[in-house]
Amino acid sequence: MWRFNPYPRRLLLLESNGARLYVQSARAQEGVRELARFAPDAAGRQALSAWMEKARPITLLVNLPEEGHIRENIPRLRGGEKSALVKRKLRQHFGDNPFVMASSLGEVAGQRREERLLLTALPSQTMQDWLAALGETPIAGIHGAPQLMADWLNRAARLPPVCLLLSLHGHALRQSLLRDGHVIFSRLSPAPEHAEKSAWIAEETARLYAYLAHQQCVEPGVPLPVCLLEETPDAALAAAFAHSGMTPMALQPLEWKTPPATGTSGIDAHLLACLAARPPRQHYAPAALRQRYLLPQRRRLLLCAGALFLLAGGCLGGMDISTARDLRAQSDAVRLEAARLEAEAQSLLRETPELAVFSRIEAGEARRLLDETARYRAEGSPEAMLNALEQLAALLDRHPGLHLEKLRWQAAEETLSLQGRAPPADLARFLRHLARSDMEYEIRQTPEDASASGSEAADADFELVLHLRPTA
Repeated sequence: MWRFNPYPRRLLLLESNGARLYVQSARAQEGVRELARFAPDAAGRQALSAWMEKARPITLLVNLPEEGHIRENIPRLRGGEKSALVKRKLRQHFGDNPFVMASSLGEVAGQRREERLLLTALPSQTMQDWLAALGETPIAGIHGAPQLMADWLNRAARLPPVCLLLSLHGHALRQSLLRDGHVIFSRLSPAPEHAEKSAWIAEETARLYAYLAHQQCVEPGVPLPVCLLEETPDAALAAAFAHSGMTPMALQPLEWKTPPATGTSGIDAHLLACLAARPPRQHYAPAALRQRYLLPQRRRLLLCAGALFLLAGGCLGGMDISTARDLRAQSDAVRLEAARLEAEAQSLLRETPELAVFSRIEAGEARRLLDETARYRAEGSPEAMLNALEQLAALLDRHPGLHLEKLRWQAAEETLSLQGRAPPADLARFLRHLARSDMEYEIRQTPEDASASGSEAADADFELVLHLRPTA
């Protein structure tokens, strides 16, 4: 996966014979190149302190002897209980050494649910001397060579389930025992002066095998594959391993999935390239040591998060503004339509004749009455009808309990028929007013209606026929 580096990644390789400073450009094709070397003494550390640019972070690759490798079985725990137990185990084995790390090797087969841990530590005093030379330079991470080597080979090569890995680092030999892709044990042995390389490697390997068998890391007599990380095969080394004293071990080449890139010399160059491209997540750097490196990253993360929230707020605000504009346009359209409908209703009302005298007559009945009135006007004697209607309107206004349901005008007989309901008291009062007027009338009731009209509690249905005569 492509990663953006805002500045060249700087790497510092710590070895027993000093330190080497490397740099990797943001463009991968430029690779890793060496900048300077520093001697393993006070003058070398002072030169490193003068060389460093304090503002840029640096990653350390440690390939030093006197490393600690201890295996422990702990109960299967989670969360804070596991963290507390692991810290207690690290302090128990390595004391106050801050450069420690615990790696899980998987669960232990058996009835008890246990987990196997590998506890490792770097030489504390040597690390503190070099870190003091770095001063206030931000530390991105501290990684061990065995850890990085196993992480690289698990991706690039097909390893046997259990194997012994040999790698040459200048004039030193690193021997690492790998089980299921995890480093179980690792040791760095410096080469003696004027020693034949193949014989010395075979001798160191036989001595390490005896130690591992004594520590029960390997089963005695079981064949153990031995892999050598070297660019070209060594026939003398193969002949040395073919000796009868090396019987349990068999030297075999690595089966690569992705062979190392050409153009780099030595295993250290491969490890540095892997560290620059894909550093492991676990490292030896204490949390307090990485604060100066993590603080700018967290600040940039907060700024990016704030910018994203601001952008999201602007987008949501723009959407709300657009929605408000749409709603305003819809409300304006509804308001205009309501005004248009109101204007049409007023126009229709102005065209409709007013029915001031027929306040208690239904609109449909009033329209039919107007039609009959117009026809009667054309035939003659409209004054009699208008006089009768005016008196009827006045009577209805004085008797609110009287409900007129039907009004029929018969022009041929010059009569006005009224049908409705009213309480008996209102109906009797209404008839008395009619008697005092000049109109002649007769009331027609069924026997049931007549009996109901005598009761004070029930309404009465009535049909009234008014005989009209023209006024003088």
